[in-house]
Amino acid sequence: MKSSKLIAIPCISLFLFQVIFAGLQDRAFATHNVGQLGYFTTNIGQFYPYGGQFEKTLEYPINSGHVCMYRQCLMIGVPFNVISAADGRFEEFDAVGGFNAGNQEIAMSDNMNTWPYIIENSGQDTIPYWPVRDEDGNPIFRSEQDSYCVYSDSTNWRYSNNNEDEMLMDIRVHQSIWSWGLEDADKFVILQFEIENTGLVLLQDMYFNFYSDLDIGGMDNAAEEWADDCISFDKTREFVYFYDSDNYSNQWEETDPFLSGVIFLETPNGLGITDWHWIDVYTDEVAVNNTFYDSLSYNLMRSDTTWFHNNPDVQVQDFFHLGPDPLNGTHFDDPATTRIEDTEGNVVGGPMVAYISNGPFDVPAGEKQQILVAALVGDNEADLIHVADKIWEHYNSGFALFPVPGPAIELEAGDQQMHILWSNQLDVEYTSPVIPEPTNDLEGYIIYRTSDPLLSYWTALDTIPMLYKESTQIEERIYDYVDEDVYNGFMYYYDVAAYRYNPEGEIEETSRLGSIANIDNVSHAAAMEPTSQPAINSGDLNKIRVVPNPYVLSAPWDKDRIGNTIYGEPIRNVAFTNLPVPCTIRIFTVDGDLINTLKHEGGSGREEWNLLTSEQRPIVSGIYFFHVDSDLGEEVGRFAVIR
Repeated sequence: MKSSKLIAIPCISLFLFQVIFAGLQDRAFATHNVGQLGYFTTNIGQFYPYGGQFEKTLEYPINSGHVCMYRQCLMIGVPFNVISAADGRFEEFDAVGGFNAGNQEIAMSDNMNTWPYIIENSGQDTIPYWPVRDEDGNPIFRSEQDSYCVYSDSTNWRYSNNNEDEMLMDIRVHQSIWSWGLEDADKFVILQFEIENTGLVLLQDMYFNFYSDLDIGGMDNAAEEWADDCISFDKTREFVYFYDSDNYSNQWEETDPFLSGVIFLETPNGLGITDWHWIDVYTDEVAVNNTFYDSLSYNLMRSDTTWFHNNPDVQVQDFFHLGPDPLNGTHFDDPATTRIEDTEGNVVGGPMVAYISNGPFDVPAGEKQQILVAALVGDNEADLIHVADKIWEHYNSGFALFPVPGPAIELEAGDQQMHILWSNQLDVEYTSPVIPEPTNDLEGYIIYRTSDPLLSYWTALDTIPMLYKESTQIEERIYDYVDEDVYNGFMYYYDVAAYRYNPEGEIEETSRLGSIANIDNVSHAAAMEPTSQPAINSGDLNKIRVVPNPYVLSAPWDKDRIGNTIYGEPIRNVAFTNLPVPCTIRIFTVDGDLINTLKHEGGSGREEWNLLTSEQRPIVSGIYFFHVDSDLGEEVGRFAVIR
């Protein structure tokens, strides 16, 4: 955690207690996880977790654990009242209830369980509804995974030396986030903010700040990681981005850590980024807790140096870094000033936060102003700029992105095999949104599988042509693909993608599942374990097997099974399959010593053994024999363990 010096603020403990706990029941969070970028959001103006968990807060690639966001949040201000989410101890935005299902999850378009609901039939039925709708009441979805929430300044508090009784600005922020899993749209999210004036007076000279504290290369407590960043600014793209000064992540032990940045796509005054400044994190965190913070923030957002020159408690050079040739008066810092050097002339960067602002603009009473922001990542500077250009291309087309839909699949587990089944609904009903005439341009299906619980890789098993385009009847489970290259008791994840060719001859296909947390919400993906069938007559006893055989401690299956890898100790066991029910399994060494006895009484025909003796000691490498005794007869076999 970054450290800072704190300035004490006396006589506010009771008020802070009320601020911290007001409206807690409505607070919620979510993670966008359909693309390569994992992006965390709350409904209190923060894009970093208020509970101390940093999972997927600008994580790339998703499920990698590579996170570069310390804090990213909103500041919205008028003279001289600034609502800030930059400090989790003094939250000034709070959730407005009624926009999700009330389970501390923000409404997500691909998970109806998170939607708010209408109660009908005297409270007997609850009907979920998406809160973003058109004039006719139809739900509006802008991406493969939308989120929606609303928050207000109901917990806004002004510092006592402002000598004003009225603390609230009376605004609501309607926040939507859009994300995609498409190949050229999976490294960014789009954030839409509609700032609504719910009061009775005109809000004049408002500024909007997308406050960003991004630690490129990771947030390791060692300052060598989070304190070595630099920042660049590209006005032609309305783009501020962070990069690592030495192009190495000590935390991840990798060269060329990914870059991240912010684009202002749409602003009320049409001017994009009107002001940006960087601040040393120590200076910034002191200011967050100081009694003049609202005045400081507002004047910094509008780049007015007068207040800083007139205030003896601050140093103007800590907040304005204009360089020898200012780009636009006091409004833009010179990016070259972020390339801080050590005494030997090496660029070492620093611990930096950025104010990225737009203003001024007015919000009349009862009206809204819209701001569109993109948060993006790139593998390197060239890739990041390519992503930025793609974002502008998509914005100019109205985000006319048309993901290829996938079929709704079912899985059926068999003995050493899995059946993947789906209907011909896409064959019969699909028409392309990218071709003028109503045509089904889909070519077929690609079947993907992985046993990796992090979904870090997928293997394409087969390609199936679309066989039933001429049909008029929809038939369930008409496609039945059998995967026989599986082991009983291991979890397998399947994702069936439809595909087509674009005008350039390139394949476009359904986005693959990016996160297990999303698997229940993706109809074209599912997971299941193949399972053995119990022996039912004496002729089945010779089918009893030990899997895997041999058991090798360092084999891939020891790393790929649920409960393994980063989640804890590996699952170290073997399974006896095709057993009669009930039966007794005795396990012997090659010398005939009995080391354990297992009782199988379940109906699955499968019994797990953790490779421990009856005294709970690990067994050594070698050959072992098993003896199965049941009402159907007896069976003897052997297996090997290699440690």
